[in-house]
Amino acid sequence: VRLAGVFTDTAPDAESGCIDDCLAMARATGADGLLAVGGGSVLDSVKLVKLAMYNGVDSVDQLLKSPVKMMNWPEVEYMGVPHISVPTTAGTGAEVTNGAVIYNKELGIKHLIVSNYLESDIAVLDAHMTTGLPPMLTAATGMDALTHAVETMGHLNTNHFTLAHAETSAKVILENLPKVVADGSDVLARQAMLNASAMACNSVVNDLGASPIHNFAHALGAVCHIHHGEANGVLLPVVMEEFPDFYVPVADRLKGVFGVEGEGRDAVLACAAAIRELLVQMGHPLDFARHDIPASKMSEIVAAIAGDPLAAFLPIPMEIIESVCRRVCNWS
Repeated sequence: VRLAGVFTDTAPDAESGCIDDCLAMARATGADGLLAVGGGSVLDSVKLVKLAMYNGVDSVDQLLKSPVKMMNWPEVEYMGVPHISVPTTAGTGAEVTNGAVIYNKELGIKHLIVSNYLESDIAVLDAHMTTGLPPMLTAATGMDALTHAVETMGHLNTNHFTLAHAETSAKVILENLPKVVADGSDVLARQAMLNASAMACNSVVNDLGASPIHNFAHALGAVCHIHHGEANGVLLPVVMEEFPDFYVPVADRLKGVFGVEGEGRDAVLACAAAIRELLVQMGHPLDFARHDIPASKMSEIVAAIAGDPLAAFLPIPMEIIESVCRRVCNWS
């Protein structure tokens, strides 16, 4: 085994231009295998490099012809490019999934690509790779993992395999995320978070469906360039409060994880309050005020949310989109 080259210029949100640069380097150096070491943007970018190598294209734009691309066997077979992922954050879970979210800078949108054989051949979950992550990024990426778990638990007719991973991962995150934010050197808690992150995203793969929080987060990330984990952290309690009807059918499931009382809507709101308490405890932002998003962007953000690929699973009512945006952007 020989290291053919190292690419370190991955842009946030797995931007398509930098993926093309990485693809060009892989071809120029004769690379025939891929080792992804990094957070979600790195892991997803390398997946698209592999898909481009498999399809023999020069640019990932040739693969991004629509907001959603889904490929199944036998349309796609094993890609023949050895692929190892080593996550350095505990949030995205991208190391175990067959999907990727790619930011198209030219169009200003995020594409969702789901394909058989897109996932890594090997995923290495090593807590020592995450101990240097700063507290804010630790908190934000952990909230991404918690959002994966909560949104999958929100699917009424999901199966037992999915629930086993979603519910367990949420409990593990609630127990260990405050620990790793307070003490980043706690290797046991860091390992628990890596395990939970992978389990949470595995539940998403098992039951890909309605994900209103990620719908908002993708759109705000694309339009306002907000870190994906931070976006999910801020949005999680707000969307639960503004769109409780989505979660009321699974209120008993949620309150069992968050350890709150109440029935139906009251239980959902109590879960949202518990999440907000967690954010405060970690020093995580409760809104996007620090990004100074002007109210003049409202129409652009609303259009991005309504047009995000995840909206196909569950179109969010316009009045809810607007009320959530006003709250998280701190518009009066």
